[in-house]
Amino acid sequence: MILVTGSDGIIGRRLCKKLQELSIPFLPLTHRPKQSTLNQALVIDLANDIDSLAAYRHEISGIVHLAAAVPHSISYPDNEISADSTRRIDQNIHTFQKLTGAPLIYMSTCGLYNKSTSNIKHEDDHNSITVSSPYFSAKADGESLFLSQGTSTILRLAAPVGAGLKPQLVLSRFISTARENGVISIWGNGSREQDFINTADVADLIVRVLKNPKRAIINTATGMPVTMMKLAKTVVAVVEKGSIETSPKLDPRDGETARYDIRRAKDYYAWAPQCTLEDSIYKLISENFEENES
Repeated sequence: MILVTGSDGIIGRRLCKKLQELSIPFLPLTHRPKQSTLNQALVIDLANDIDSLAAYRHEISGIVHLAAAVPHSISYPDNEISADSTRRIDQNIHTFQKLTGAPLIYMSTCGLYNKSTSNIKHEDDHNSITVSSPYFSAKADGESLFLSQGTSTILRLAAPVGAGLKPQLVLSRFISTARENGVISIWGNGSREQDFINTADVADLIVRVLKNPKRAIINTATGMPVTMMKLAKTVVAVVEKGSIETSPKLDPRDGETARYDIRRAKDYYAWAPQCTLEDSIYKLISENFEENES
């Protein structure tokens, strides 16, 4: 049975759906029962309770650890308090992993890479790592923790898109504006990059790793970054509504890059993303984009 922490998050929901489709037994964990989309979810506050999992230690054959105090949630500002919560969650799951001896997948972030350089970031290029906030510091610590013992695969995730996308994120805002036939305002020169990967592709990679665990760090991205200007143009084209204007307001993140080498995922798991940016936007046209606490 596969333990899935953070089962109500954007990745967790899509992963659980795929596991169901493949008839792979799994145990989803959530910390907010009212928000749970899975009737069978086990409700545990992983930052403060790991004993409740002890009864399942002999049943778990793999762990997918997605839970964290992610700053995209309104509940978790990017500060030391939230970072400490993420560290406690990681430590508790690491303790449980040692009890089970099960291989683990740890969801980290491409946000650890230095966004100010134009080079393509490879997993082994330690000079490209820049810890720029308390959350990223906690994720860097999590990588080190899980690589210190046992079989753990670290997935460094780019910008995931799919059902449950937070309303304050740039793609949500662009789609919401376009479908109301509004004007998408581009700050600065529109050169800031992001790499948007569909949650279906992420779930596919996770399942492949579960079948053949490796002690490795793997970039989980499309390898095809887009600028904010290109993103806006793509949204308007797919939604077939809205327009674009440049704003005199400066974007303090102009020039940020999102260039990730994804060859390792292909070499290790014959994996490549299948959903285009256009596919992802089309599937999100009717999304509600309501904030929740999960």
